Amino acid sequence: MALYLALFRGINVSGKNIIKMESLRKQMELTGYTNVQTYIQSGNVVFETKQTSKAEISVAIESLIKKEYGYDITVFVLDMADMNKVAVDSPYATREELEEGSKKLYVTFLSQVPQKENIQKLYDAPIGDDLIELKDDILYFKLASKASDSKLSNNLIESKLKLKATTRNWNTTIKLLAMLEKSKK
Repeated sequence: MALYLALFRGINVSGKNIIKMESLRKQMELTGYTNVQTYIQSGNVVFETKQTSKAEISVAIESLIKKEYGYDITVFVLDMADMNKVAVDSPYATREELEEGSKKLYVTFLSQVPQKENIQKLYDAPIGDDLIELKDDILYFKLASKASDSKLSNNLIESKLKLKATTRNWNTTIKLLAMLEKSKK
């Protein structure tokens, strides 16, 4: 069995696309996924499956969500190597930084590597003093102030890069990696 992490885009945000994590866990188990664990309400699921194609797993989970809940949700599927790379490649934090300073750090997972002209559109966007750095299909950003003051949003990122995206704060990202590591043992 292979171990994966699924990140759901746009569930349980601002009262929209509500899915209870216990219900999601049960539905995934009924579909054949094993050792299903969820983390917080924003749609983070660690699980095992015999399937080996991340793209096929993503499509299968998206179909499950549509069938069971009626939502068109984008699902990002990553494995341990992907998450280790995310943690190592961060230009703004190390894996160990889970304290106060990391509350301004975020990771945006993109559906694919953006095209060059769209990357430039994001870098040219009026985002104030927030810092961004793109590495392949991962966008790291560090806020100058609090999140509510930032112009960086999932919608802005998607509109500039012309891709689907889902964002997690640094603490959540590292905790998800730790869940994968614990599940692998």
